[in-house]
Amino acid sequence: MSQEIERRTRGTLSQRSEPRSEPSWRAVTGTTVRLWLERHHVVSQRPAGPGRRVVVVLSALAAMALGAGITLAFTGTNEQASPGARLSDPAQRTLLQQATDNRLAAAEWVATQVSASEIVSCDLEMCGEVQQQHFPGQLMVLSPTAPDPLGSEVVIATPAIQSQFGVRLATVYAPQVLASFGSGAEQVVVRDIALDGAAAFNAQLAKYGQDRIRAGRLLLGNSNVHANAATRAQLLAGQVDPRLLEVLAELASKIDLKLIAFDDKSPGEGYAVPLRGAEIGATPAGLSAMLQILDAQQGNFAPAWKGQTTVRGEPAVAFWYSAPGPLDATTGV
Repeated sequence: MSQEIERRTRGTLSQRSEPRSEPSWRAVTGTTVRLWLERHHVVSQRPAGPGRRVVVVLSALAAMALGAGITLAFTGTNEQASPGARLSDPAQRTLLQQATDNRLAAAEWVATQVSASEIVSCDLEMCGEVQQQHFPGQLMVLSPTAPDPLGSEVVIATPAIQSQFGVRLATVYAPQVLASFGSGAEQVVVRDIALDGAAAFNAQLAKYGQDRIRAGRLLLGNSNVHANAATRAQLLAGQVDPRLLEVLAELASKIDLKLIAFDDKSPGEGYAVPLRGAEIGATPAGLSAMLQILDAQQGNFAPAWKGQTTVRGEPAVAFWYSAPGPLDATTGV
């Protein structure tokens, strides 16, 4: 999107988040304990005695405390070791700043772009930064002893998390990269966890892309849709989010549309993730009708943000969807 749209989007997101206070650490702890219990098959239909319940909960809390202690000890050791050398070494300061900047950028992106319905897992420090950015969804702390990130739907792979799970993070649990920040050893990557596993996900990737290409071609065949060279190429390449394709088909059934731009691609991912945002031109009456139709969308098709704006002096409606989005386009546009 244009800088103006990005500015307005950030402002609107801040307003959207204000009424909902960020989850307290009590809530984060509660989520983590609940998911730990479910993962270890402790939650069952058979009632447990009070003594057993206390032992189980204490076990879960002990596991969290151990992980948190290790994380804090590790962080504290790094922070306190050779402070003079760290302060006097420009390379060390640069790496430290890069790591800090990458975590902050990832926290801001998750707080503003990831759906509030998603459970996001992260290490203790990263979860704290996401909480400070007022993410309205649930956070699950991954201790250094956690065997996997299952129980969450999105994982923030800091260098510590990447080291903890190694190649299994991409090859077993979370093959889809939603966004990445920085590069090299200090890179932070936000990944979408595949519910059916990475193998099943990767097997469907080609089909997902073909579905989006087919839907894009059908959309371009609508006489009410007027695309420029860039938007036409993106539709024909399968680069547009299926939710956008579905809603644009509904809009085009009633309104003469001018596709100005598709945007909001995930940072660092190029065209690996479908574009979730659009800027659409129309007549003044068409713009008003467009906003009414967008207001009526429900569930997955309700935009995370929408509004009327101006693009290069031309009135338009801009809207975008939260991440992660579906990759397949089964719509009959």
